[in-house]
Amino acid sequence: MSAQNKRSSMTLYTNGNDPFCHRIKMILAEKDISADIIDVVAEDKLEELYELNPYGGVPTLMTKDLIVYEPNIIFEYLEERFPYPPLLSVFPLERAQARMLCKKIDSEWMPYLVNALNADNEDIRQANKIALLKALFSLIPTLSRQSYLLGDDFTIADCSLAVILYNLPKLDIRLPEKAMPLIKYAKRLFARNSFRKSIRTQ
Repeated sequence: MSAQNKRSSMTLYTNGNDPFCHRIKMILAEKDISADIIDVVAEDKLEELYELNPYGGVPTLMTKDLIVYEPNIIFEYLEERFPYPPLLSVFPLERAQARMLCKKIDSEWMPYLVNALNADNEDIRQANKIALLKALFSLIPTLSRQSYLLGDDFTIADCSLAVILYNLPKLDIRLPEKAMPLIKYAKRLFARNSFRKSIRTQ
């Protein structure tokens, strides 16, 4: 029997240390969606994962109807299937702004985090830490005048940044007092029920 036939509920295949998996867990929690969480490394489920996803990547989401992989595709699927609470605005301009910001976080800032966490070379590690901090500090003017990245509403962009901020202690980064708007923003994110629930499954 295939892995797909053995499971009938929604199942998320993850790696507990992967920031993109953490983001999907937060999205599921934000929308109050129940899902079985399988850590493919801890539970030795890599073979099962490849049966579902030919690329063998995480996160991979299995539902009764289909298998979805790639973080942004999983998010779009969940946002359309479970529209409340929304993580994208109903207005096309604001939706585009959120997607562009997520693209920037994914393609520029997330690699800084991953490289800093995994680099064996200390110079590379430090260079990525500095680049990440510079990127985060660029948000201070925005966060000094509004609650979230795109205004007063929590969006997918905030989910994306929450994961980065959560990992800063692993890099021995403590935000300075001059970054107080960013510190307060991080506290708002970490206080959300969805965030607290997402880290319980890490």
